[in-house]
Amino acid sequence: MIYLVNIIRYSSFIALFILVIGCHQLHAQRILTPDDEDLDRFAGRTDSVQKEDVPEGIYVWKVDERLGTILPTSMDTLSEGFQNDAFTEGRNGQYTTTGNLGAARYSRLYFTQKSALPANDFIFTNPYDFFLRTPEEIVYTNTKSPFTNLTYHECGNKTNGEDRFTAKFATNVNKRLGFGFIFDYLYGRGYYDRQANSEMNGTLFGTYIGERYQLHAHFSTNYLKLTENGGLEDDTYITNPEAFPTSYSTSDMPVRLSKTWNKMHLNTFYLTHRYNIGFHRTLDAKGRVVRTETANELLGKKLANAVGKLTVADSITATQPLTTDTIDNTLQANQRTNQNSIDSLQFKRQFVPVIGLVHTLKFQTNNRRFISNDNMNAYSTDYFNDFYLPNDSANDLTKFISVHNTFALDINEGFSKWVKSGLSIFAAYEFQKFSMPALDGGTDKWTRHFISIGARLSKRQGHYFHYNVSGETRTDGSNFGEFFVHANADLNLPLWKDTLRLGLFGHIRNELPAFYYEHYHGRNAWWDNEDYKKIFSTRIGAELKFKDTKLTVAVEDLQNYVYFAESTSTTADNLLLYGVGVRQSSKNLKIISAQLKHKFHFGIFNWYNELTYQSSSDDDILPLPKFNVYSNFYIDFRIARVLQTKLGVDLRYFTKYYGLAYSPMIGQYAVQDEATRIKVGNYPQLNAYVNFSLKRTRFYVMASHFNHSSGTGYPFYVPHHPLNQMVLRLGISWNFKN
Repeated sequence: MIYLVNIIRYSSFIALFILVIGCHQLHAQRILTPDDEDLDRFAGRTDSVQKEDVPEGIYVWKVDERLGTILPTSMDTLSEGFQNDAFTEGRNGQYTTTGNLGAARYSRLYFTQKSALPANDFIFTNPYDFFLRTPEEIVYTNTKSPFTNLTYHECGNKTNGEDRFTAKFATNVNKRLGFGFIFDYLYGRGYYDRQANSEMNGTLFGTYIGERYQLHAHFSTNYLKLTENGGLEDDTYITNPEAFPTSYSTSDMPVRLSKTWNKMHLNTFYLTHRYNIGFHRTLDAKGRVVRTETANELLGKKLANAVGKLTVADSITATQPLTTDTIDNTLQANQRTNQNSIDSLQFKRQFVPVIGLVHTLKFQTNNRRFISNDNMNAYSTDYFNDFYLPNDSANDLTKFISVHNTFALDINEGFSKWVKSGLSIFAAYEFQKFSMPALDGGTDKWTRHFISIGARLSKRQGHYFHYNVSGETRTDGSNFGEFFVHANADLNLPLWKDTLRLGLFGHIRNELPAFYYEHYHGRNAWWDNEDYKKIFSTRIGAELKFKDTKLTVAVEDLQNYVYFAESTSTTADNLLLYGVGVRQSSKNLKIISAQLKHKFHFGIFNWYNELTYQSSSDDDILPLPKFNVYSNFYIDFRIARVLQTKLGVDLRYFTKYYGLAYSPMIGQYAVQDEATRIKVGNYPQLNAYVNFSLKRTRFYVMASHFNHSSGTGYPFYVPHHPLNQMVLRLGISWNFKN
C-alpha cells in the first residue's frame, strides 16, 4: 500500500511537471485568433516595470590544502548520474555501507580508498567522507551575480524515510572579494529498527583574489548522530522468512543493540594566503608580450596621428554657421575619436607573479562520544565481548585538537619562457592534543609535536605534458624516518581529432600508524601500543584514456600493514559477542588492480560500464572482491524539445568475499574473526530511474533495488546488516541567479 501511495505521488509530480512544460510550448507556438482577444487582454501592453538583466558568469575552483594553489574545477550541473547522489554507496556503488543513508562506509576498490598525506589521525571521520568536506573539497567561486543551488533527495515517509537537503550560496562584493556558505542536512530514519542517522554541516567561506595578495578561508562545523543497532539477530529474517511462523516487516525484525549511539562534533578553520612578488608586462591584442617602451612609442604615434587628422576646421563645413556650441560639439567628437583610436591598440598591462610567500593554517577541534545505555556488564552481556570499565553503560569521550601551520616559498611556473616548472619549498609544524577515559575514572591525555619539511616540483601549463612530484619528511623529535613521495605525470597526444592521454602515478610512503591505532580507551575496546613498525608502501600505476574508454592498472607492495580485527565468542544461548583490536601484519602484501571504463552510445542509446579486477596476496588480512561491476544502460531523448530525459537501469555487483565487519564501539570496519566469518557478495542490485533536466533544474524519480525478492539471494554488503528493500526515491536540484 505504501509503495502504491508513493507511486501515485511521484507519478503526479512528473505529470504536473511535463504538463507545465507542454503548456509553455503550446503558449510559445500558438496562433492568435480573434477569439483570443478576450482571453489575452493584456497581450499588447508593455510591462510598467522594467526588467533588469542579471549578469551571468561564474568561475569555480578548489585549492591545494598544503600550499593553497588554485586548482580549476567545474560545477556539477550534469543530469547524468544525478539520481545516484543520494546513495551513501557513491555514484557508481563502489562503497560498502550498513544500509542506511549517512552510515559509515568504506571503498571495496582498494586504489580508490582515500589516503591523506600524512594519515588523518582522527580516524573516526574517515567512514563519513560521503558527508564531510575536507579543505581540498570546498568549491570557491567568483560570480557576476549571486548564485544559489538548492538540492533535495527524499524517500519513504516520516517513520522510515530518508531526506537530504543542501543549500549553497555564493556572491561577490567586487571582482576580488567574494564569500558564500553551504548548509547540508541529512536525516536517514532507517527502514530497519534503531538505525536513524542525523548529520548537519554549516560552512562559511570567503576569498580575496588580488594582483599580489590572495586569500582563501573557510570555517566548517559538523554534528553527526548515528544510531547503532548491531545488525540483525538472525539473517534468516531476510534469507528465509518462511522459517518463522510470523511475517516480519523490516522495522519489526529484532536487532542486537538498543539505546546505542555514536556522536561527533567536528569544527575546522582553514586559512591559506599568499603574497606574490613579480613584475608587470604589456600584451598586445593577440596576447603577445611587447616591450613597454615599444607600446608607449606606438601609442604616442597613434595619438599624434589621430589628433593631427581631426581638427576643428576639418569638422566644420563652409555652409555651417560658426558658433560656440558647434565648436564644443566638434571638440567632444574629436576627443571621443581620439580615445577610440587609442583603445583600438588594446594594450594590456599584466602582473606576472614570480615568487609567492605562502602561509597555511588548519585548526581542528573534534570530539567523538560512544554511548550505550543497554545495561550490560562483564557478567551480563548479549553483545559486547570485552569490558574494561565497570560501568553498566558506556559514555566514552575522546577529544582531539590540532593546529597545523605551513610556511612555503613558491616559485611560479611560466614567469619566463625559460622557466618551465614551478618549485615549492615548505616547512610545517603541527601541534596535536588527545584525551580519553582513564581506568581511575579520570582522563588520560597525550600531546604530540611534528615538524615537516618538503618540496614540490610541478608543471601544469601547456597542452601536452604535465607532472607533479612532491616529497616530505616528518618527525616528532623521537621518531625519525617518516617520509612521503608522491608523483604523477600525463602525456597528451592529438590523435584522430581527439586526444590520447597516457598517465603515470605512484608513491613511496614510510609512516607511523594513525594515533588511535596506538591508543584507544573505551568501556568495550582498549589498547595502548607504541611499538608498531612504520608502514611502508610502494605504489605504481598507469592509465590510458582515449575518447570514451579508460584503462587503469596499478600495483602496490605493502609492508607492516596495520588494521582493525574483530574478535568473537559465543554465549550459552548461542549468541555471538563482539570485540575489536589492532593487529600488525609481518607479511609483505601485494595488491594488483585493473579497471576498464567505457561508454558506448548509438543514437539515443547509451551504455556505460565500469569493470574492476583486483587481487590481494592475503585475503585473511586484506580481503577484496575479485570483480566489481557497475553498469548503466539508458536512453537519452527530449520531451517537447526542451525537457532532457534519461530513462535507464543501472547494476551494482561484486563477487563473494569475506567483507569487513562493522564495529560500533569504534565506528570503524574490521576484518572478521576467522572462526565466525561469513561471505558477502554475488548479489546484483538493480535500480530503475528516469532523470530530467530543464535549463537550471534537474530532478529524478527512481525505484532502487527493484529486483529485491524476499528470501532470494543474500542482500548484504556488511555481515548481518541487510540492504534496504525496494524504495521509491525523488530528488531535485535547482540553480538560480538573482
